[in-house]
Amino acid sequence: MSNSPSSFAFEDSNTSAYQLPLASMVRALCKAATTGPDLLYEVMLKLTLMIDTTAQTFGLATWTQKLGERPRLKWVEGLNQDEIADAETAVTGALTAPNRIIEPKSGDQAICLVLGSASANREGAAIYGRCVRPLTANQAREIRILSDVAQLAHAHVSLKGDQQPAAKAQPLSAVAASTLPGMVFNSRAMSTVAHAVERIKDSESTVLITGESGTGKELVARAIHRLSKRCLAEFIPFNCTAAPADLIESMLFGHCKGAFTGAHADYEGMIRAAEGGTLFLDEIGDLPLALQPKLLRFLQEGEVHTLGERAPRKVKVRVVAATHKDLEREIREGRFREDLYYRVASLSLHVPPLRERPEDTAALISHFLTHFARRNDRPIAGITAEAINILQNYSWPGNVRELAAEIERLVLYTDEGTYIALEHLNERMLPESARHALRTKEIPADLDHLLEDFERRVITETLKRHDCNVARTSEALGLGSRQTLYKKLKRLAIDVGDFLQEDTEPGLQLRAERR
Repeated sequence: MSNSPSSFAFEDSNTSAYQLPLASMVRALCKAATTGPDLLYEVMLKLTLMIDTTAQTFGLATWTQKLGERPRLKWVEGLNQDEIADAETAVTGALTAPNRIIEPKSGDQAICLVLGSASANREGAAIYGRCVRPLTANQAREIRILSDVAQLAHAHVSLKGDQQPAAKAQPLSAVAASTLPGMVFNSRAMSTVAHAVERIKDSESTVLITGESGTGKELVARAIHRLSKRCLAEFIPFNCTAAPADLIESMLFGHCKGAFTGAHADYEGMIRAAEGGTLFLDEIGDLPLALQPKLLRFLQEGEVHTLGERAPRKVKVRVVAATHKDLEREIREGRFREDLYYRVASLSLHVPPLRERPEDTAALISHFLTHFARRNDRPIAGITAEAINILQNYSWPGNVRELAAEIERLVLYTDEGTYIALEHLNERMLPESARHALRTKEIPADLDHLLEDFERRVITETLKRHDCNVARTSEALGLGSRQTLYKKLKRLAIDVGDFLQEDTEPGLQLRAERR
């Protein structure tokens, strides 16, 4: 099947992309049908592999429907929150169609496949995909074949399940429980996190999520909320480092008009805004020490004392907190209250850094390539195996956040319709041997290009040495003025953003000295 410009393949060393053979998919579906009644979910995952080569975005959902009621869907894979509404409309429509089968055909711009039981209280799974471009006749035919095989496989699974004792039957939700909505992973470490989320999702206890910056702690918190019985209420995130210390109390607990200078109107606060839902306190280790007793009282008593009010208000809010700090060390050094720690950490989850789960890197690369190509309308062909190997062996000190930023940069800087290759990667990620090979490969043959290349390297090395400070770089190079350096940067197409310090924002940021 021909791949569309925004569907991605992993390329091997001789530039031939690995394809997804139809015969292998059919065999995989048939194999799934022979192994037991819990394989409906696996059947749909096999189908998802084919859909992923055709659709720019796709989602996998489980659904249940009681007699006379609308189906209830739980999206467990693929879609972002803003994409779910269209998908639910399509799946609900498919569930009301005869036999719940909508055959893909040439020209379709969306795919919707549904499998499920035919009993009064039905359950099943569904895939929704929005295509990069209208399906070709060949693509539609191959998806119809797989859909037909999946229907037969599911019928066999259902029959086999009906013939087994009820005590051995396992509900579909137990199969889907290992997936965190909104997250992409293949590792056993993250599967352990997913199983822990499934166990604690409906608890009223506070949850503490620990892990390095960029590992996805907020995504885990959102998954807890989306999988819980509170999912229809609000998820309110609050970063304890995002506001001045003297405003945090008002932002969390609210205030009445006139409670302090500048309080021109009533404000209910983040805690009350999360009534019935989930409050996510990010970087709780940075919460001011003076405010920690008030937070502790809220967690213990379920009461909010709004600034300016005499009596506290009862609230019912689930709190999930996160930190990248070692809170036990913070307690020893007097920056965090021990009693608050024991209250917050009654249930704890640890999200491992990306370097400890390298098997997740390839899946994340594929996900971010699709996401950023779609968001930026940049149809690239894919990524070479050599480039993937470099990315998988990099330590990623910024974790998933750093990986996402690098993939977005690669998507924006790679020519449309081409593969991301070794020369596109950020130089800091390359081992010294690869850097030397690239430098040798890039030496121009003629004198003009050789001089230009030498000038470019001298300027970039000097910029790095002086922390991208324009005035100091100009002085070190003997250029006389910053304007001369700006002109050379433009002529030589030097993007300073590629070698700024990691704690700066991306883009062209030349910091000149104040005079």
